[in-house]
Amino acid sequence: MDNILKLKYLALLLYLCISLLFFYDDFFLQKSPFVTEPHLYGDWAFMLTLFSLGIIFSAMVYNFAFYFYIRNRQYLYYALAQFFVLLSLVNLEALQIYPFTQIYNFKSFYLLDSSQTLMLIFSLLFLQEFFQTYKTERLTAVIKSVLYLSIFDLLLSLILGHTFFTKFVPTVIWIAFVLSEAFREIRQKDVPFYFLMVGWHIVVVVLVLELTYLIDPNRFDFPFLHIAFAFESMLLSFALSYRFRVIEQEQKKQQTLLLQQSRLASMGEMISIIAHQWRQPLTFLSYSLMHIRSFYHENQELKETLREASEQIEYMSKNIETFRNFYNPTKEREHFSVEESCESVLTILSSTLKKCNIKIELQTREDFSLFYNRNEFEQVILNLINNAKDALVQQQRVNPKIEIEIDKNSITIKDNAGGISKSNQVKIFEPYFSTKENHDGIGLYIAKTIIEKEMRGRLMVESTKRFSKFTIKF
Repeated sequence: MDNILKLKYLALLLYLCISLLFFYDDFFLQKSPFVTEPHLYGDWAFMLTLFSLGIIFSAMVYNFAFYFYIRNRQYLYYALAQFFVLLSLVNLEALQIYPFTQIYNFKSFYLLDSSQTLMLIFSLLFLQEFFQTYKTERLTAVIKSVLYLSIFDLLLSLILGHTFFTKFVPTVIWIAFVLSEAFREIRQKDVPFYFLMVGWHIVVVVLVLELTYLIDPNRFDFPFLHIAFAFESMLLSFALSYRFRVIEQEQKKQQTLLLQQSRLASMGEMISIIAHQWRQPLTFLSYSLMHIRSFYHENQELKETLREASEQIEYMSKNIETFRNFYNPTKEREHFSVEESCESVLTILSSTLKKCNIKIELQTREDFSLFYNRNEFEQVILNLINNAKDALVQQQRVNPKIEIEIDKNSITIKDNAGGISKSNQVKIFEPYFSTKENHDGIGLYIAKTIIEKEMRGRLMVESTKRFSKFTIKF
C-alpha cells in the first residue's frame, strides 16, 4: 500500500468521524432539519423524472438481456446495480417528492439505506469484473476492501435498523474513492474506460452538490439526480457495448492466429512425413555413389559427376530438414542469430525467387541475436519477403529486386515494386485486408502481432512511388 492510498483511507476515516460528531441528524431523513416537507415537482420536473426512470429501467433490462445472451457476469452485476438504483430513487421519491408521495403506498427509511448499500455492492462487483482486463492487482485489492466493508455494513444494518459505514460515508464517496484509484492505477486507458469515468463522475458531481446543499432540494424542485443516473446508465451501456465489440474483435484475432498455427502444424506434420520417406532413399543413393566411386577412382570426369551428385543429395537432405524445422509449431524460446534466420528463410524461398527472376540481396552491417521463438521470427521474415515478391510479380517490374539489411537492433526489407497507396497503408496490418486476389489477408497482421505482442518490437512500413520498405526494430 503506497502513501497516497494510505492518505485516502485516513481521509475516509476522518470523514466518518466528522459525520458522526457534527452531522449525525443530517444523515437521517426523519430527523434532518433540512427536510421538513415533501418537495412539489411541477409538470416538467415530473415528466423528466419519469423519463429518467424509464431510461434506467431500459438500461437494466438491456444489460440483463446481454447477460443471458453471452453469460458475462459484468452485465449481470451492472443490471442488478441499476435495479437498486431504481429502488433507491423510488424510495427517495416516496419519502420526499410530491406527487410521488401520494402515488407510492410505502415509506421505508431502512429500504432506502439497504438499497443504496446493495447498489454499492453490485457496482463494486461490476467494477471488479470490468477492470479485470486491465490487470491491476492493487486496484482489485482496493475494490475488494470496500466490497467486504459494504457487505459487513449490510449485515450490521439487520441489527442497527440502518446501515452505518455507507450512511455516514455516503456511497458516492466510496465510488469516488474507487474511481480515483482506477484512474491512478490503469495506464492504458481505452474508450470504455472513459465512458465509465464520465458516466459515474456525472453522478458523483451531482450527489456531492446535493450533499453539500449547493443544490438545495428545498429550493430547486428539479430531478438532477434522476437525470444524472439516466446519463450514467446510457454511457455505461455504451461502454459495455463497446467492450463487447472489442472482445469480439480480439476473439476474431485469436481465431486467426489459431488458424495460422493450425496450418503451420499441419504443414509441419506433412513435411515430417516427407522427410521420413525421403531419408532412406537419399541414404541409399549416397552409399551407391560411394560404391561407384570406389570402382572408377581413375576417371576424373566421372569423379566430378559423382561429387556434384553427392552435393545435390546433401543439399536435398539439408533443405528438407530446414523446411521441417521452419514449420515446427514449438513455442520454446532460444537465442538465435538474426542473420542466420534470414539466411534460413532465403534457403526456403531461393527457388521461388529464382523462378520469378527476382534478385535478392542480404547485407549485414551488424548482426545481433534475439531470445524469442525462432520459428515465429522466421515466419515474419518469410511473410514480408513473400509480400514483396507478390508485389513485384503483380507489377511486372523491370529488374525486380528485394534488399534485406540487418543493422544493430533493426531489419529492413525493401523492394522496388512501386510502393503502397496511402489509403492501403492505413489498413495494411488489419486482418483479412488484402490488395491481392485469392489471399486471406492475414500475413501482415500475424507478422505485426508476432513482432509487437510476442517479441515487444515494432513493425513499420514506409512507402514511396518507387519502393516499399518494412522495418522491424527491437
